[in-house]
Amino acid sequence: MGDHMAKDRKLYLNERTTIRDVAQEAGVSLTTVSHALNGYKDVSEKTRQKVMEVARRLDYIPDEAGRSLRGIQKKTIALLLAGELPEEDPSGIMFGLTSGIYKIAQKMEYEFTILTMPTNKQIKISFGQICKKKKLAGIIVDGLAMDMPYYEQIKNSEIPCVLVDVALESDHVCEVSVDNEKASFEEVEHLIENGCRNIAMLSGKKMAQVSERRECGYRRALEKHGLHIREEWIEDCLFEQKIAVQKSIELKKSYPEIDAFFCVSDSIAIGAIEGMGQLGVRVPDDVAIAGFDDYTVSQYIHGGITSIKQYPYKMGVACANTVISMIEGNRVPDWIPMEYKLMKRASTKK
Repeated sequence: MGDHMAKDRKLYLNERTTIRDVAQEAGVSLTTVSHALNGYKDVSEKTRQKVMEVARRLDYIPDEAGRSLRGIQKKTIALLLAGELPEEDPSGIMFGLTSGIYKIAQKMEYEFTILTMPTNKQIKISFGQICKKKKLAGIIVDGLAMDMPYYEQIKNSEIPCVLVDVALESDHVCEVSVDNEKASFEEVEHLIENGCRNIAMLSGKKMAQVSERRECGYRRALEKHGLHIREEWIEDCLFEQKIAVQKSIELKKSYPEIDAFFCVSDSIAIGAIEGMGQLGVRVPDDVAIAGFDDYTVSQYIHGGITSIKQYPYKMGVACANTVISMIEGNRVPDWIPMEYKLMKRASTKK
């Protein structure tokens, strides 16, 4: 009866039940109430249930401003984009990755934010400073290259970190990616099985691990089938379509015997198709072209571009689950391999 009278009095006086009221009624400390209501593991299930029951009975509503001041607000994870943010996302990869991360963050009651930190920004504010400024519990990084300032800083940081397509030797870092070397090997072998013998490669950039791995797959496939590796047939395109147009034209003019281009991204493959069009070279009759990443638009260009399909939404889910597991103190493997599929389309059919 007394409890109900006290509750009615608070309502009448427009008073709000405080965490102190819950602690007093439950016979525990303020810290125990806070930890019980926020899912901390240092509170027994029996005590947690008791605190929850008292909080419900007293109509206790946490004060979000107060939670923030006491440092018990929701934990935050971020997706940090280390490269330049494109005006468009023809690949659909960024949307899928972000959606997957957001889904898990929402499910696990984590806050989620997106940070754009290209090289010019990385010079101005360190990795540790941006994590501290944004009060991050963990972070997912996409687009990191080995010549960026954050590459070494992440290696020496202790914040839980998941890297997309990049490996780093650190106890606090995990990589999430497809097996880029194996996938590239399979795609180049597909070109060889279709009769191609003079296969050039249009790469991304030298300081990107993903380019290195895809080049390793290209080289391994040629070696397996006894085909000569021509170093002058490997050109960097910086993942830019317009550069791929020019490089493909230059290579085909200089080496007319080239009968295929293995491209480390679909944007490069689209550029190569455009370049061959300018030369009057037929794709795939004269030159086969294969890409990587399987952009959303790739199946509609030139009858369909052969490519390696990735699953960015599933990758985002894996990234979020992994970084949250790390935040909660669990050990995770150095690498989480993701599924992929070779999509054989018109651009390589001879």
